[in-house]
Amino acid sequence: MSWHRLVIKDAFRQLLGRVLSALAGFLVIKIMSPYLGPLRYGDYSTILKYFAIWSALADFWLYVIAVRTLGRLRESNPAKLASEYGKFIGARFINIVVVYTFALVLAYLLPAYTSNPYLIRWLPIGMAFSATFMAAGIVQLPLQLFWKMEQLSIGLVLARISQIGALAAIIYRLYPQMVFDWSPVSKIAFLAIMGTVLLSALTQFAYVFWQAHKILPINIQFSRPFIRNEIQSNRQYGLAYCFSSFHTLAVLILLSNYYPTVQWFTYTGIRALALALIEIFLIVPAALGNSLLHKIASYTAEQKRKSFGNFLQLIWWIGCIIAVNLFIRSGDIIRIVWGEDFLWTSRSNPGANQILPFLWVVLALSFIKQVYNYLFVAQEKQNVLLWINVIWVIIGLAVGLWAIPHYGIIGGIITQLTLEVAFVLGSVWIAYRHNTLPYISRIKTWLVTIIALLIAYGWYIYIYPYSHNIGQMILYAGIGNLTIMAVSYKYIRNLARWLTTQ
Repeated sequence: MSWHRLVIKDAFRQLLGRVLSALAGFLVIKIMSPYLGPLRYGDYSTILKYFAIWSALADFWLYVIAVRTLGRLRESNPAKLASEYGKFIGARFINIVVVYTFALVLAYLLPAYTSNPYLIRWLPIGMAFSATFMAAGIVQLPLQLFWKMEQLSIGLVLARISQIGALAAIIYRLYPQMVFDWSPVSKIAFLAIMGTVLLSALTQFAYVFWQAHKILPINIQFSRPFIRNEIQSNRQYGLAYCFSSFHTLAVLILLSNYYPTVQWFTYTGIRALALALIEIFLIVPAALGNSLLHKIASYTAEQKRKSFGNFLQLIWWIGCIIAVNLFIRSGDIIRIVWGEDFLWTSRSNPGANQILPFLWVVLALSFIKQVYNYLFVAQEKQNVLLWINVIWVIIGLAVGLWAIPHYGIIGGIITQLTLEVAFVLGSVWIAYRHNTLPYISRIKTWLVTIIALLIAYGWYIYIYPYSHNIGQMILYAGIGNLTIMAVSYKYIRNLARWLTTQ
């Protein structure tokens, strides 16, 4: 099988698993969000997103560095592969312990959290979930290296199934029709809901550990020189990665601080619901990037620029298609999946459908940013982004500290859009300065994008008004998407073929 097909096949397996997991995730939120309501769903999201911020620091871009390093070893020195793999696991585990312990202690010093019994009591559950998820993330390396990512997909699906089963037992048998006031039983019910998240992470970890160990025996090594060298060598890029991941989650934290759920503000839960859709699709560039990176690690700089040019054009096309679909049907998606409680009704009562269209712009920009992140790692220039990302985060936080208190959710959108545009422009500028810009066909890219947008516009004007139920919505969405794919098929096929060009 040709390399480009192997890369696409491996990425497709990841995407398929993520799609199945996402569908199960929709079901999870469909079951959970009406049960918890916007207020308690906001608390649930705050706990998880708080530790998600710290997960970027716990990772420190170690996974991508490991993919590149172990990919080279597989080609040049397979005998060292198991030993180095064990060292990467050990480094990640040390990071997890140090970072999450600090994060938990800090959380107990934040008044917005300590004043809310739903947050302060169950923060350790969120920490345990995030730590377990991060541990599974590094253990899966053999699946990535040996093109067995379908096993990760199976693990994700099993994790969701276990969570859905536990949720069904809690919501329909143990604590049905719960009113989440400040009573002990409502707090126990909330704890049980949080426990389902931890159960899903443990299920995923156990399955991934089992499958990875069959491919490459897991022998964890806590090597101080190795950990010290990795931190020193990649500290600038690790911090840059943390900063580039920080802003999306920071907006949610600022909202929860200025508009706490204990004062009956629903902003956090509303925005978290819309953001959950965005996060599902962020796996697309990561799946392709991880599959591509260890194959092209030994390419010349020029060959990498060609490969990443095709990668960038492919990711941009995928991002535009997703954005168009979910922009057109944002209100219907929120209504069908999560119910009327999360819809916009008045200026004082914003809804997820109100901010979802803006977040699809964020999604497309984030796709571009991720491609450049992988490009810098492939070109051994992973440390060049630190200071420009620091500057953007400082500016973005200044915007957020002004906009969010004044404009609430809209202020959060302003903050996030400002930062995403800044990160993309900064990445392009840095790539230009270091002569690493990917080679792209601008004319073809613009032509395909314009044609797709024109088809989407016609779809929105002439077809959208006639779809009044979920069956019609799926039918007309299928017609619109198939038309776009038919028009761009040859272009996309060529991009995929030349992902691994030499």
